[in-house]
Amino acid sequence: MVLGSATAFGTLGILAKLAYASGLGTEQILAIRFLLAAIAMLVLAIVLGQNPLRLERKRLIALLALGTFVYTAQSLTYFIALRSLPASLAVLIAYIYPSLVVVAGWLFLRRSVSFWHWLALAASLVGVALLAGGAHFQLTWALVLAIASPTIYTAYILIGERLMSSVPAVAASAAIFTGAAVAFCVLAFFNHELAPPRNAGGWVVAIGIALVPTMLAISLFLAGLPRIGAARAALLSTWEPLVTVLLAAAILGDRLSI
Repeated sequence: MVLGSATAFGTLGILAKLAYASGLGTEQILAIRFLLAAIAMLVLAIVLGQNPLRLERKRLIALLALGTFVYTAQSLTYFIALRSLPASLAVLIAYIYPSLVVVAGWLFLRRSVSFWHWLALAASLVGVALLAGGAHFQLTWALVLAIASPTIYTAYILIGERLMSSVPAVAASAAIFTGAAVAFCVLAFFNHELAPPRNAGGWVVAIGIALVPTMLAISLFLAGLPRIGAARAALLSTWEPLVTVLLAAAILGDRLSI
């Protein structure tokens, strides 16, 4: 499940770049992404008998808040960074988060980390470093936001692991998407970007973002998270940057330099 999620997430940076190329704005993309995903996931949740309104009130509010504040902040920082950074470089920076998840769990939650976990983490970091070996870094706001994104995502994973212990994945995804959709619609409204795509290409990309790296990726990740834990899920997710780098080279002609 988590590997499937990582593969789906690997398309996000590519689709975001294509969305920008089609004339969509940052808040506009994200509002459409989560609004479409929220509607579709709510319908699916009801069909599967996982209506999020039947969840315990405190848990439902927590999931909505997770989407409204934490996932919104993570998505916004990542998408703003993508305006200036190559998709391949942005996702490689984002993948400091497995290290952050393991270390945060060890420091703040007093979780034991086995030798094999540390070894797997080191191996994944070496792999990401090798992929980023050709990058030339300069301190910019885009780079700062790209680093902020995985830091926020670390909090999302650790909070999500606790919330997901007794909540069906589809119901949880529907609640999180709804929270994020409301937040981004408000942001898009105040930035005068609350509008549908103006061309067919924009609609194709918007629907693609809502389906693959949102509905599919997040649902698979939330379903797998309580089964294997945050640390293992984070380590398995390091498959994503390889997917993004390969797609960026093939579709966008990305080179790892800024």
